[in-house]
Amino acid sequence: MPYETRWETEGVHWIYSGVLSDDDVLRSNLEIYDDPRFDTIRYQILNLLEVEEFAASTETMRTVSRMDKDQAVRNPNVKVAIVATAELIRGMANVYTLSAGDNFWEVQVFENEADAREWVSA
Repeated sequence: MPYETRWETEGVHWIYSGVLSDDDVLRSNLEIYDDPRFDTIRYQILNLLEVEEFAASTETMRTVSRMDKDQAVRNPNVKVAIVATAELIRGMANVYTLSAGDNFWEVQVFENEADAREWVSA
């Protein structure tokens, strides 16, 4: 599987690797919505440093953005930290952020996980 979901005390941490498809992106997102822990998380950390090929489409990123916006009604207190250095992935993070229209969750892109963790802890 090209991702691993790790629940932490106050959030969720994904580690993505290999080839990341539309289905992988959607499935990883849907997994946490069905979990009762989602209601109290404060952050999501998406570590995409080990992704070799980001094969998810722009439309999928827009869909995930809309899904998250809907879930923000349920839990408005989430920070999303995206850890990536590849330009394509950083660009797709911008698609995700801009697709929702208005700010529903705080989103930041980082080059390393240490900085991402510091930001979600602040």
